[in-house]
Amino acid sequence: MSTLQKAEASTEFMIFIGILLVFFVIFIGIVGVNNNEINDTTISKNAENILNTVSNEINTASRTEGYYREFYIPEKLINGENYSITVYNSLRLIKIEWDSGRDIVANIQTENVQGNVTPGTNNITRENGVVKINES
Repeated sequence: MSTLQKAEASTEFMIFIGILLVFFVIFIGIVGVNNNEINDTTISKNAENILNTVSNEINTASRTEGYYREFYIPEKLINGENYSITVYNSLRLIKIEWDSGRDIVANIQTENVQGNVTPGTNNITRENGVVKINES
């Protein structure tokens, strides 16, 4: 094998390695984007499950006079983010918001809700047609 052939083989090998590196970088980029989408979807599903728990509790209490129950919702979302839940009586909605600026809403069946839902243990009652959350 002549020196010219060796140089040509080395050049072809370097071009091949360069092309492989480009494909590898593109592949890693695609995997990273998909991983972020999966993570966002998982967090949204977790928030939706928490919101459904709260809306089901409020809706059940709104149908049953004398209702009392303690229910628990996690302190943080699955990724460790803080969240808050707000009740909008006049709109018959509740909303969960978390640190990344995202939110989800759900319908409730009553406009008569007093109190606030907090992460952790919550007490819910219905007295005289009013659903009370964490109130005596």
